[in-house]
Amino acid sequence: KDFDSEGEYLEITGITRDQAGDYECLANNDVSSPDTRRVHITVNYPPAVMEIKSPGMVLGKGGLLRCEALAVPAAAFEWYKGDKKLASGRQGIQIKNFSTRSILTVTNITEDHYGNYTCVAVNKLGTSSASHFLHMPSTEHYWITGSAEVILSWWCLVMALSCLVSTY
Repeated sequence: KDFDSEGEYLEITGITRDQAGDYECLANNDVSSPDTRRVHITVNYPPAVMEIKSPGMVLGKGGLLRCEALAVPAAAFEWYKGDKKLASGRQGIQIKNFSTRSILTVTNITEDHYGNYTCVAVNKLGTSSASHFLHMPSTEHYWITGSAEVILSWWCLVMALSCLVSTY
């Protein structure tokens, strides 16, 4: 987008974060050739948590929760389970923070790990948070294991054989 200014300053009122980037200033007169300078504009804004999700957590397995937030300057992340702040290294939990995301990893999921998790993103301009409730998977529909799996397999085999016999 081109901006015209007759003075030595360019004022952009109501600037938004998508207007951040490189700008070029071109000075031109009748005496000499034009002079060009580049300047990078950074627009600071408070965090906005864009997403918090988990692919699911199964008892006895590992799992993770991922939180993504946009902010300038970059946000610092905190995790809570219920109203308790979580710390890396406790209860099999590891927390790794990056510039736009935080990943909470659980090495061996127990029933105590299920519940409401909140990701909080903070910078000097504000705070944003989002929550995700981790439910214990239902063994009735998706997570059948052990002897129940063997019984289900036998039942499917019997049904398949019954269908074959009835067609002859």
